[in-house]
Amino acid sequence: MLIRGISLIALLVAGCGDTKKAFDESFDKSFHEKLISSCTSSAVGSGAPQEIATRLCTCASDKVKERYTVSEKMNLKQDQLQPIVAECRSEVLG
Repeated sequence: MLIRGISLIALLVAGCGDTKKAFDESFDKSFHEKLISSCTSSAVGSGAPQEIATRLCTCASDKVKERYTVSEKMNLKQDQLQPIVAECRSEVLG
C-alpha cells in the first residue's frame, strides 16, 4: 500500500512538473512575441528603420530569455531592459 501511495505521489508530482513546463513555455513564447512587437513598434515610432528595429528587438528579447527566468520576467522593469537594449543597439549598429 505504501509503494502504491508513493507511486501515486510521484505521478502527481511529475504531472505538476509537466504543467509548469507547459506554462513556462507558453509564457515565454507569448512574452517574447509581445516584447518584440512592442519594442519594434516603439523603435519604428521613434524613427528607426523596420529592419533595424526588428533585429535590435529580437536581440533584446533573446538576451532577456537567456538571463531571466519566467518568474523574473513576470516582474521585469523597464530599467532592467534598458541596458540590454543598449547592448543590442551596439551589436546591431556596430
